[in-house]
Amino acid sequence: MKLAIGENIRNFLKKNDLTQEALADRLGVTYQSISRWENGTTYPDIELIPSIADVLAVTVDELLGMPQIEKEKRAVQTFDELRRECMKRDYDADKIVDLLRDIRRNHLNSDSAWRPWVEGNDRAFRDPKILPEVRLLAESYLERHPMHPHTIQTMANVEDEEHLKDFLKKYTTSFDCSERALMFERYLLRGDAERFEPERKYQLYQAFNNLLCPRYLLKLGEDGRHNDSADEFMDKILCIIRSDAVDERPDMWTQDRIELGLKSAIRAISCGEFDKALSRISTVVQLLEETMSITSEVLLPTSCHFLDGMEWKAKESWHSVHNDPDALQERMIFITTTMNGMMNGNCLHPSEHLSTLQRKEFDALRNHPEFTKLCERVKALIVTKQKES
Repeated sequence: MKLAIGENIRNFLKKNDLTQEALADRLGVTYQSISRWENGTTYPDIELIPSIADVLAVTVDELLGMPQIEKEKRAVQTFDELRRECMKRDYDADKIVDLLRDIRRNHLNSDSAWRPWVEGNDRAFRDPKILPEVRLLAESYLERHPMHPHTIQTMANVEDEEHLKDFLKKYTTSFDCSERALMFERYLLRGDAERFEPERKYQLYQAFNNLLCPRYLLKLGEDGRHNDSADEFMDKILCIIRSDAVDERPDMWTQDRIELGLKSAIRAISCGEFDKALSRISTVVQLLEETMSITSEVLLPTSCHFLDGMEWKAKESWHSVHNDPDALQERMIFITTTMNGMMNGNCLHPSEHLSTLQRKEFDALRNHPEFTKLCERVKALIVTKQKES
């Protein structure tokens, strides 16, 4: 296959308003060499390829003209390999550094470039041998995706004390001075209803979401009694939020309903109210079955008129529960929304909820025929397959 590198160099020089002489000076070669590259008479030495790409502000793959499909396939393979290595108890730090460097140079424009920040690689990323390359990757990624929350959260977790303050100063602000908070106030004061409305719904959803998260309700280390109180509080709050629900079909709160429903069943079991517990589990299983029956993408109701117009979508997808690229992929339902450039979502895996039902808290129902049937119904929803190569 003939490489289009010469034509690409010409196009990227023009795009960056650079001359052959400027590129030659940056690389330490003659401008005649640049001219021969552009004409396709010769190719640059392989050692120069990364430097040329850096000067032209493109990836090596873009410089070489690799087709998009092949680029994406190669990127996914690289992200899989990174996750695979980070999962190992005795990972190879040098290999991880090489993979991170490859991602930074070649795959930042991939559709999967978010993966290093959400797949639980923190243990390896904290390694002093690996962290400097993680830092460089984060800086490059945040140039393309400013204020990306998962990247910032990961770096806040893995960054060392020496560099943490500078990172936070550069990439974060206090909430009251954040761009989103300032624009919220701006649209309100100017009466800009068109721009205010999406931001209002996003801010309200975030407030509701915080109320449904125990980490905002409990102190660290509080005992089980307080945990039960928090779960009961969240259950009541969710009922209030969903006061406009017309029925019990899947909606944007499906994941919360399932998790809080199972916690409610645990509380009932602890009080000896086994029939109540079975009723709550039955409701959860029915909701899970209805959600897993989704095949093509559908819109989910908000069940709350204050959030009407906030589009939540559910669609079928396949993914490893633990982000293991070598594990079987499980059929799941991906529930997501995107507003004002911010995405929120969750994945519904039947196997995770079956694991919950197998916990010791449900032992009092273990030999109950109805409980056995409910567990079998959840188990029947678990479908797996090998990852496609």
